[in-house]
Amino acid sequence: METHTDTLLTIFVGLTGVAVLLQACVLLGIYIALKKAANSIKAVTEVADDLKGTVVPLVHTTRELLERITPQIMTISTGLAELTDLVHRQGKGVSTSAAEIMERINRQTARLDEMLTNGLDKVEETAAAVETVVAKPVRQVNGIIAGIRAAVERYVSDTRSHPASRRRVVYPNADSDFGLDPDADVIE
Repeated sequence: METHTDTLLTIFVGLTGVAVLLQACVLLGIYIALKKAANSIKAVTEVADDLKGTVVPLVHTTRELLERITPQIMTISTGLAELTDLVHRQGKGVSTSAAEIMERINRQTARLDEMLTNGLDKVEETAAAVETVVAKPVRQVNGIIAGIRAAVERYVSDTRSHPASRRRVVYPNADSDFGLDPDADVIE
């Protein structure tokens, strides 16, 4: 059984050696990863130091600028407040003036409307008077002319439709020596 134990012991020693070797590789990998991380941290630290060197003077300059312009900003804001108040007061005056102007415009518009209405009423009255004075007699004259025209047309149509009613015009002292044809003097 000793051989069997020796074999098992050799296997365990071999496995332990492989495990130790594997552990050494893992530790070496951890060491390399930490070395790379340290280098990255060092690079970031250098960039941060450079940035710090740029930002710190900028912050100091900004602070100094704010300290210098703060009184000016306060003066400007006070001036703006006064200007706003003035504009507000002037706006009330303009509003009052605008209301007065609108009232005047409304009065003038009403006056103009009344004038136009009265003028149009007068035009209608004048048109009615012209209708009465001029158009009525014109219609009457047109009626008379139409009656006369109808009578003449009736007379002409009656004489054409009844040829027996033709009259012969006889001239006194007319004789055949003058070369007159008695049939030529018939009026239709």
